[in-house]
Order: sequence, then structure tokens, then C-alpha cells
Amino acid sequence: MNILFIPHVPNLNVINRVYGFAKNTDSYFLNWEIDNASLKHKVLSQFKSLTFRQNGKIIQIPLLFKPEKLAIKFNTLSLNRLINSLNIDVVVNANALLFDIAKIKVPVIYDLVDDHLEINSAIGLDQKRVEKIKEDIKNAKAVVCVTEILEQKVKDLGLHDKIITIENGVYIKKFQNAKSLKKELGIEGKKVFGFIGGIEKWTGIDKAIEQYLKIKDDNNAFLVVGGNDGAFYRNLVKKYSGDILFAGSIPPDSVADYFKTIDVGLIPFELNDFTHNALPIKALEYALAGAHVISTPLNGLKAKHFPFVTFCDIDTFAVCMQQAYKEVDFDFSKLSWDEQGKKMLAFVEENK
Repeated sequence: MNILFIPHVPNLNVINRVYGFAKNTDSYFLNWEIDNASLKHKVLSQFKSLTFRQNGKIIQIPLLFKPEKLAIKFNTLSLNRLINSLNIDVVVNANALLFDIAKIKVPVIYDLVDDHLEINSAIGLDQKRVEKIKEDIKNAKAVVCVTEILEQKVKDLGLHDKIITIENGVYIKKFQNAKSLKKELGIEGKKVFGFIGGIEKWTGIDKAIEQYLKIKDDNNAFLVVGGNDGAFYRNLVKKYSGDILFAGSIPPDSVADYFKTIDVGLIPFELNDFTHNALPIKALEYALAGAHVISTPLNGLKAKHFPFVTFCDIDTFAVCMQQAYKEVDFDFSKLSWDEQGKKMLAFVEENK
């Protein structure tokens, strides 16, 4: 069975859900160029996205982003051509905007990776886009959700009856074999607080930094890994570079080592439907590398009752940062990408 996975947002520099599934089911997956840092970057990435490339299982097909109606028709036609050429049997789609699910030539499993069912200006979800997503879900053969809370929401809205929750996974050996970079980064002997991932305003990273500055001393450090060309990140570095260690973007092969460097991992996300109903992979990766986790009270994460997560309102992060935490002792075997890939394969086989 040939499966094609489509990510919500392409990023080969991080471990993410769609690539985890694709790699652990020996499947094809799409990649494309997109850069929203500025109008110039958007235009350049659009031109780059109008080409076809293939690197093993990684495929890029010609895609348009604007105007939306024309783009969706063009992209769906381009996707159908790829389906024919690769003899794809099933598409697992996590993208909310680029395709018309009803017009795709093979069965589509909709992978709902975040709550895209409510208007949210912070991530570009207006009423029109939310309605499109709901219609795409209805036209899918079946639906996979990242959390049980999100699955229940889809059911309550009456969008589909063939639905399952398959959560995010982790590469267990990769993180267990990682090495700390404290010495190389000049923070040896310090308690390291850290944030790793995409950096936008909704992540709350600026508020977490302000909380850290309340307790900053010679015995601790704050490491931020990730970055982009956007104004928010650039202003963050400009304002706090004297107090915070910004590592910027790093090679994917080094990510686990940076997780291993952190003693307390932070998830300071703003609270809304989008963040509440997700399960951040970084919560598992922090803990797998040995770090305790401090998070704002996200409903999806709270529902898991992980012993390695402490929940704090963002304005009390400083208090939580000063607490002592037990060493992480948790069996991650059932949360491996290998196990999650088996669940996905079984569900796709059942609904192809």
C-alpha cells in the first residue's frame, strides 16, 4: 500500500508528526517552500514552490498559495498527477488550506494536528477558512486526531463518525543516547531552563523570559533553540541577548543534544482552543531527555496526567522555576513513533 502524507506546515529541520508517521510507515511525504518572514520572502518562496523535486520519499510538487480559489484548484490537480505517477493508494492530509479533499482521486484520511475548528486570528484562521476545513473533514474517508479532546470536539460538531486519536510520538533511542552540550555552550554546572521549537508570539516565550529574569543568577541559564527571520524573534534576540542564550536554528541531527542540555523544559503557550487541544511533542522530548516540564495549563496535556509535567499560569512561572523536581522516571515505550506508526497503518488499512 502506497501512502502519501501531507504536512500541515513543512519543516524538515524539526521532528514533527507527519514526518514521524511517514518515516515509520515507509511512506511518501510532501515538502514545499514557504517563508512568511516578509513580503519578499513570501514571493521568493512562491517561485521556489512552483517546481517538482524528489529526494527518495520526499516529494515537492508545484503549488500555489494565492489567490486561494485558483490555488486550491491548481494544487489539487498537481496532487492528482502525483497520485497517478506514484500509484498512491491513500493520502493522509494534515494541511488545512492547500487542497480540495473532495476532488482528490484516492481516499483521504484527514489528520487533524491542531484545533483548526475555531476562528483564531493569531494563526490566520478566519470564518471562511474554518468552514473550508470542516467541509474537508466531512469529505474525508476517516479522521485522525492528535488528542482525545480534539476527537470529542469533532464528534460533538457532527463532522465525522470514523475517527480515532493517535497521539504524537518520540524517537526513544535518539533522545536516550543524546549528550549534554553544557560544556560547549559555556553553561556547565548551571541549572538550565530551556525552550525548543518554533518561536512566535502565541508561544509565550517572551513572558517566560520575563519570569526567568526574576530569578536569574550565576547558578542558572536560559537556552532558546529555534528561530526565524520574523520581527518577533529578531526583537526578542535584540532585547534579551544579554541575559538569554539564543542558539538559533540548528541541524536536525543536533536537536536531541540540545534537549539533553536542558534541566527544565518550558511550554509557556498562550491559552486558546488552538493550544488547549494540542499535545506538544516537546513535552515528551524534554522528559525523554531527562528534563522536568513546566507548562501553562493546556487541557490536552493536562488530560495525560504525565508525572513529569508541572502546570503553572504564565505569571507564576518564576515560582515554579525555583522548585526542585524529581528525576524523570517514565516508560515511553508505548509512545514511540514506531508504535504510533503501527496504529496509523492499521487505521489507514481499515479505511482505505
